[in-house]
Amino acid sequence: MKKFVKLVGVMIAFIALAFIASPQPAQAAHGNYRVKTLKTYNQHTSSGSDVAFRAIPRTKATLWINMDSVNAKQIKPSVFHKKGIKIAKYKTTTWFVQKKVRIYHQLKSATYYYVHNRYGNIQGYVRTNALKRGFSPYGYQITSIKWYGKDTPFHVKDAYKHKNVYMWNYTHTKKVANLKHYPGANYIKTANIVMRHNGKNTNYFYLDGSPNGTSKSIHGYVPASAITEGLNPDHTGMNYVPIDQFINNTDFNQYLQTGTTQKLAREIIKLFPNSQPDLGLSKIAVYNYDHFADSPNAEWDPMSTKGYTDIKSFPTVQKWLYAHRSASNATKIAGIKSLLDKEGYTTAKRDSLSGYRLGIQIINNITFNYPAHELVGKQVSYTFILGKVDN
Repeated sequence: MKKFVKLVGVMIAFIALAFIASPQPAQAAHGNYRVKTLKTYNQHTSSGSDVAFRAIPRTKATLWINMDSVNAKQIKPSVFHKKGIKIAKYKTTTWFVQKKVRIYHQLKSATYYYVHNRYGNIQGYVRTNALKRGFSPYGYQITSIKWYGKDTPFHVKDAYKHKNVYMWNYTHTKKVANLKHYPGANYIKTANIVMRHNGKNTNYFYLDGSPNGTSKSIHGYVPASAITEGLNPDHTGMNYVPIDQFINNTDFNQYLQTGTTQKLAREIIKLFPNSQPDLGLSKIAVYNYDHFADSPNAEWDPMSTKGYTDIKSFPTVQKWLYAHRSASNATKIAGIKSLLDKEGYTTAKRDSLSGYRLGIQIINNITFNYPAHELVGKQVSYTFILGKVDN
């Protein structure tokens, strides 16, 4: 009998010990997980090559998503019970390690990496034995980034104006636009990118800009071979070109004569048949004579008038145009003629002008959706002046 009691006691003790060592799933859900940092990984390269890891093929590991904080010292149980993804399904993803940690829960512990993907929309913990160093060999992988902190304009090369030049989204999974449809656009480059695909490296530029000068900007990766530095002399399809984005009088006059939003400008130019539009004088008109409160140029600082003399402005005409911004072009031209006559600039006087150039910018109720440049809604700018080139 004593032996039987002793045996029963040993069995009860063993069951109790087993219960403590292997808690039930319901019990595992109770109590936070403790985190101890073993190593912090400092990223020294802009591409993250020094902290890049990829999943070991056919790993069964789970990445436990935690977007709260990389510096967490405790983790709620829900992280390890509701928010996991199978890392093997993300074969095209390169993971960037931030920390190596030891996670404790009750009587168990394991070593994890805290990682994030390139775009930062997935972050969390994964067992260290599920990853190995290096970029994923699948998909499109950014292996080099050099940030470009200048406002230098770029545009599609002439040789590519009629070819497919695709702009890709940030993950290189979707075409944002085909730049051959926007041959007149200027873009700002933010970075030089080297992207690896199927073992081949390709140079890209990350570009940003409005494709027609008035619409919301587009941005993405574009093959560098199709892009060149400098202002675009071609303004095909542009609703608006800022006065500082013209190269010379040739492309400026081409824009005035062909731009779909320059009909009123062309009618004004006809009023001065012997006064050729001049880019330099037009900049002076915009910077020095268009300071009306509702003009997009109202806060610009004046510029030097060096190189020009005998400048004549028409503030009365400008005020009238701003007051009648909703009028038709025919009404506006009739009003301009009437006011010019009152100032002594009759048809005969304008036809007889000799040696004068015309400085002009007309933004005639052009609709903008360009938040990056604070241009939204219908905008107006009515300014034209006369002046002589100082020889």
